[in-house]
Amino acid sequence: MNAWKKTRVLAPVLVLAVVGCATPGKRTATGAAAGAVVGGATGAMVGGDFEGAAVGAGVGAAAGAAVGNYLDKRAHELEQVAETRKTDHGLLLNLRSELLFKTDSAVLTESAIDQLSRIGDILAKYPDDRLRVEGHTDSQGPGPYNEELSLRRAEAVQRVLSSRGVQPQQMMVLGKGETEPVAPNDTVAGRSANRRVELHIDVAQAS
Repeated sequence: MNAWKKTRVLAPVLVLAVVGCATPGKRTATGAAAGAVVGGATGAMVGGDFEGAAVGAGVGAAAGAAVGNYLDKRAHELEQVAETRKTDHGLLLNLRSELLFKTDSAVLTESAIDQLSRIGDILAKYPDDRLRVEGHTDSQGPGPYNEELSLRRAEAVQRVLSSRGVQPQQMMVLGKGETEPVAPNDTVAGRSANRRVELHIDVAQAS
């Protein structure tokens, strides 16, 4: 096949990748683009030429777009309830501690139980997902106490999720204390941001 024909074979696949990127949702676009790159490289190794790369790129773009759509759908559900963002393996929900607990307490407020119940109802529909519930504190107070408090808060969140049908074997619970701040601890706003419970959702189709 001459170079012109090779280019003509590749062109429709590039159009497919662009169409995939134009579908609604940034996650879909990213998934299609990444899929096209990986698929193209794989196809080139298997086919040994532009034609193999073209086929691989088309398959990769379609698969990447499918994963992107899957994450879009899940994220849209959870965004109605809590701050949600995409990660390399799935989704992350950031739950601010001051909205869940009173100061120096691991007892959930009524509004927190309502919010977590809604989250649990969504997560229970996806039994193949793996969840990591992480408690975090600011740096005020002794380190061992902060670690213990963060663990008790994470466990309180886990219990509500479990009561809504999320299986215990899906969840890992960790108390990180003050060890993983997301903001400086020398300001009120920074300490507030560091007091949180993170819910990491490892989505099977995205991994």
